[in-house]
Amino acid sequence: MEKSEQFYDAENKLKAYDEETRNLMAKALNLDVIDFKNAFDESVYLPEIVYLLRRSFKERVTHLKVLGEKDMRSGTDVSSGFCMFASYLIYSMTGGDKIWELRGTNLHWWLYHKQTQTVFDITRSQFPKEDLSEIYAMGQPVKKLKKDELFYDVLKAKAKILAQRAGLE
Repeated sequence: MEKSEQFYDAENKLKAYDEETRNLMAKALNLDVIDFKNAFDESVYLPEIVYLLRRSFKERVTHLKVLGEKDMRSGTDVSSGFCMFASYLIYSMTGGDKIWELRGTNLHWWLYHKQTQTVFDITRSQFPKEDLSEIYAMGQPVKKLKKDELFYDVLKAKAKILAQRAGLE
């Protein structure tokens, strides 16, 4: 692929990613959640959390600190690998079990909003749209998938690092 083709390919991927971020922010506006209070006692709303997380997924340092990957995953969406940590972070920041059910498979995690009975998946752009309904149909509550306390300790630690990288702590 020539350099000009590489540029336009990267530009199109970035445009699609940013459009998906706007779609997720719009969806977040319609979900009733508990607002997160940051260290300055300021309210941070779900659309802002989505924006900050999705922006941080684009950074190499975030990939290194959270996923332990020196290089970003070639040929994949920049949100690839963050589903578990980002879903848990949103879950814990915006009401936990009162609002959400944390759902997943061995491949992917997302949130299920109990009141509206809808999926909220901040990293859905890593999958082709036609695969998502099948993935969601296979999902089950994460509490059934993972019962190991050490796993949850690592999950919380990585989610905290992601929150710091996104500017949420």
